[in-house]
Amino acid sequence: MIELKIVLAFATMANPGQPLLSDTTLPQSMDSVVVTAFANRSSLKDAAASLSVLKERDWQRFSPASAVGAVNSLPGVRMEERSPGSYRLAIRGSSLRSPFGVRNIRMYYEGLPFTDPGGNTYLNQFAVGNFGQLEVLKGPGNSLYGAGTGGTILAGTPSAGADQLSLQYMAGSYGLHQLEAKFNLPATGFRKPFLQANAPEGPAPHQFYAQHQVYGGYRNHSEMKRDMFSYLGHWKTGERSTLSLVQLVGDLWYQTPGGLTLAEYQKDPRQSRPAAGPNPSAEATRAAISQRTIYSGLRHEWKPTERIRLDIAAYGAKTNVTNPAIRNYEKRSEPHYGTRLNFAYTLPLNTSRSANLRLNAGGEWQQGHYRISVYGNNAGEPGSLQTDDRLRPRTALLFTQGILDLPMDWQFTAGLSYNANKVQIRRISEQPVFEFTSNYRNEWMPRLALTKKLGPLTFYGMIAKGFSPPTTSELLPSTSVINTSLQAEGGWNQELGVRGRVLRQQLYFDLDFFYFRLKDAIVQRRDASGADYFDNAGGTRQKGMEAYISWSMRRKRPNRPAPLQAWASYTLHHFKYDDFKQGTNDFSGNFLPGVARQTLVTGIDLNGPAATSLHLTYQYVDPMWLNDANTARAAQYHLLAARIATQLWQTRFKGGRPFLVRFFAGADNLFNTQYSLGNDINAFGGRYYNLSAGRNFYVGLQCALPYLRAGNGSASAD
Repeated sequence: MIELKIVLAFATMANPGQPLLSDTTLPQSMDSVVVTAFANRSSLKDAAASLSVLKERDWQRFSPASAVGAVNSLPGVRMEERSPGSYRLAIRGSSLRSPFGVRNIRMYYEGLPFTDPGGNTYLNQFAVGNFGQLEVLKGPGNSLYGAGTGGTILAGTPSAGADQLSLQYMAGSYGLHQLEAKFNLPATGFRKPFLQANAPEGPAPHQFYAQHQVYGGYRNHSEMKRDMFSYLGHWKTGERSTLSLVQLVGDLWYQTPGGLTLAEYQKDPRQSRPAAGPNPSAEATRAAISQRTIYSGLRHEWKPTERIRLDIAAYGAKTNVTNPAIRNYEKRSEPHYGTRLNFAYTLPLNTSRSANLRLNAGGEWQQGHYRISVYGNNAGEPGSLQTDDRLRPRTALLFTQGILDLPMDWQFTAGLSYNANKVQIRRISEQPVFEFTSNYRNEWMPRLALTKKLGPLTFYGMIAKGFSPPTTSELLPSTSVINTSLQAEGGWNQELGVRGRVLRQQLYFDLDFFYFRLKDAIVQRRDASGADYFDNAGGTRQKGMEAYISWSMRRKRPNRPAPLQAWASYTLHHFKYDDFKQGTNDFSGNFLPGVARQTLVTGIDLNGPAATSLHLTYQYVDPMWLNDANTARAAQYHLLAARIATQLWQTRFKGGRPFLVRFFAGADNLFNTQYSLGNDINAFGGRYYNLSAGRNFYVGLQCALPYLRAGNGSASAD
C-alpha cells in the first residue's frame, strides 16, 4: 500500500527587491558558476579538470528528504543507499572500498577539512538543507587536497538569500517526517527586533539551521532518526579581513537490515537478514548504528593587498559510534583536530596584465586520538570485551601550485604536494600490548594541466598522480583483526576535455575523457557474519567518458528562469582488473564490481508564472557485477521522478512585511521498479542485495518571512 506524503516546508524565497521567487530558481548558467576547486575563485568554464557542480537550484528537482537523487545527476558520481541513513558515495568506482560512508575521497565544508585524519567522511550526518553549492572534483586531479584517488568534494552552506525566518515540516511514505527551521540574522540583527520591516540589504552573516527527521523504512528493521543543528557566522575583523565560524551537531541512529541472497531477495525483498547457520538475524541482534558528531571550525581570510591573500583555518571534532551487529558490538570514540593554511599571491607579468602568475602555497595537518572497543553482542547489548584498541592517525600535507595565465587565452597549471600519513595502533586488551605502526612511504603528488580557449570553447588536458592510504576502518575493520599487510593504492590519471556554450548561448556542454591506472587497489570483502575486511587487489585499468549537456529556452526577462530547460548526464566507465590473483583464483581482466558500464540521467525543467515549476527526471543504470569473479550481477533499472511547485498565497503584516506560502508535490520511482541500490560487494554467501524504496509520493507547503529592502515598506511580486 502506497502512503501519501504530506509535506509542510518553509524555504528560501526571492532576493530583496526581486519578484518573490525561490533563490534557487533564479537563472544561473553553468559557465558562469564560480568554483573554488583550485584555491582561486574562477569560472567553471576555465577549470582545467573534470569538475561537476550541484548548484543551489539543482536540489529543487528532487525530494528534500535525501541527497541521493541530486548527487546521482552528476556524471561519474554514484551515491547509494543500503537503507535509510546508510549511504555510500563513489566517484569513478571508489565504491570498491566503501562498505558504507565515504572512503578514498577528501571532503571540505566551508573551506574546512571534514574528512577525518583516519580517512573516513561521515557524510550521512548532513541534511540536504546543509548544502548549497557542491563541487565534485573527480579523480586525483588536484594536488591541493591531499591523499584520495577517488576525488575531492567541496561543499558549502546555502546562501542566506532573502529569508529571515523559515520553518519546514515534511511527512511521507514509509513513515517519513521531517521538521526544519532556518533563521538568518542581518548584521544589525542582534540589536534590532528581527521582525523589523527595514532590514538591511545583503546576505545575513548569521545563519542557523536545524532539522529533525524520522523514517519508518521500506524494509523490515530499517527505521532511522536524525537530528542536525548548524550555525554559520561571519564577522568583519578589518577592512580587508573576515572571520567565519562553523558549528555542526549531528545525532543519527538507524537500523541495519543486512544484505540478502538472491533467493531471499526474490522471495521477500523487504525482509531483513534472516538467521543462517551460527549467525542470528539482524532483528535478533538489534543491528543498528548510533552516530553522534560535533564539529567546530574557524576560518580567517585576510587580503592585505590586491595581490596577496592569506587563508587560515582550524577545527576540532568528535564522533561517537555505537554499532551492535551480527558479529559483535562495537563502540568508537574518534576525537580529532586539524589546521589548514593557504597563501596566495598574484604577480602581473606585463603591463597590460594579459599575463599573470597566480601562486598558492600552504599545508594541512590533522591528528586523531581514537578508542575502539569491541564486545560480544547479547541481543543488542554489549557483552564481554573482545578487543580494546587505541589509534593515533595523523595526516600531513604540504602543497604548492602555480597558474600561469598567458596571452592568446592559454593557461598552464603546475602543482605539487608532499603527503605524509601515519597510523599507530595499540591493542591494550592483549598482554603484552600489541603495537603496530603503518609503514606507508611519504608520497609526492604532481599535477600538470594546460587549457586553451577558442571562442566559446575551453579545451584542457591534464596528467596527475594520486595515492590513497588505507583508512583506520580498513586497517581495523569490523572483523576486529588488525590488517598489518594492507598497503596504500596509487596511480597516474590522464584526462582530456572540452566545455563551452554554443548555439546563441542556449546549449552548454561539458565532455571529459580519462584513463587511470591504479596499483594495489584496495577492495572490500565480507565474511560469513557480514563483517568487512579489505585486500590489495593488484592493478586496475579505468577508462571512461563523462558528459553533461543542457539546453535552455531564451528568457523573456533577465531576472527570470528559462521557461524550458532540458539536461542530460551520461557516464561510460570501462573498468577492469589489470593483474589480480587471489590464491588459486585469477581475476585478471575481469570487470570491477560495483561499477555500472553506462549511466544516463536526464530531465526537463518547466518554469511558469507565480514561481511555478515542474521537474521530470529519468535515470537508467546498466547491470553491474557484484563480485570479483564476475559470477553475480545486479540487474539494470529505470527510475522516473517528478516534482512540481507553485506559490499559493501571499499576505502582508502591518508595515508591508510579506508572508509567503508555496505548494510542492512530487513522486519518486514512478515505475515502482524493484532494484538494489546499495549492493554489498564481494559479500560472503552471495548476500549482495539491499532493496531500495518503491513508488512513493510527497506533497507540501513552503512558507517564508523574507527581508525587505532598507527603507522600503513593501515588496514586489508577480
